[in-house]
Amino acid sequence: MAAGLGFKDFTTGEVLTAADVDGYLMQGIWVFASAAARDAAVTSPQEGNACYLKDTNQVLTYSGSAWVAVGGGSPLTTKGDIYGFSTVDARIPIGANNTVLTADSAQALGLKWAAPAGGGGMTFIQRSTFSNVADTGTTFDNVFTSTYETYFINIEQIYSGTAANDLYFQFRYAGPTTQTAAYYSINYFCTVGGSSMSFANSNNQAQMILSDNSGDSADWVTAQLYVNSVGNGSRRALINGLLYNNNKISQEVFGGENFTAREYTGFLLKSSSANVSGTITIFGVNKS
Repeated sequence: MAAGLGFKDFTTGEVLTAADVDGYLMQGIWVFASAAARDAAVTSPQEGNACYLKDTNQVLTYSGSAWVAVGGGSPLTTKGDIYGFSTVDARIPIGANNTVLTADSAQALGLKWAAPAGGGGMTFIQRSTFSNVADTGTTFDNVFTSTYETYFINIEQIYSGTAANDLYFQFRYAGPTTQTAAYYSINYFCTVGGSSMSFANSNNQAQMILSDNSGDSADWVTAQLYVNSVGNGSRRALINGLLYNNNKISQEVFGGENFTAREYTGFLLKSSSANVSGTITIFGVNKS
């Protein structure tokens, strides 16, 4: 294929040579069924050549080293795809849930989808809204693994519509099975705006008391809890955090553990009646 010669104003009677045809007249936009058909027909493209591909609806020009799209089409095919580039525009397919786009010079397009790197921050695991928690409780299974040393549980609001309705916490492990023994916990209560303080502890119980309603009327509780060592079968699972009770207008410092060392995979929340509802969000705290 001859190189393009640009523009020429032909005069009457002028001889039309093969070079004129190749250099001027053949320099329009060629139409091919596909890139494979184009490459089979044009084995030595020249800089400035242009073509249209029917299968992708693209117009491309030859840069001197590669065919480059100039418009009229897109390599994207799936929700979430993004544009990438190697020597030509290309598709970067959407990655798996909870992965992030990461620079990687070893990739053909210089980017890849990957799990977030460690070194700080938190990774979202689950958000759940529940209601009518009775003695059987609501389970949150497969939220703990050995991926993280620490988990953060944010309780936006747990509402108790019944007086004297305590909120209980139990660990769960593979099966799934609820751990129903060997809980040790402490609670410090401080009434906001007053001097009332109290302390409670429980030893070798079937569960831990997260919030003690103690005969008050309906109330709601917010909490921020940290869970540690749940993915390590040789260590005891620990939990600690802060809770706020609007009815008592009190702040509570809570801490507890289970003396049975095993890999725990989740937890269970329950209460003394069915009239409890709330929203919980769980995060894994990335390892440094």
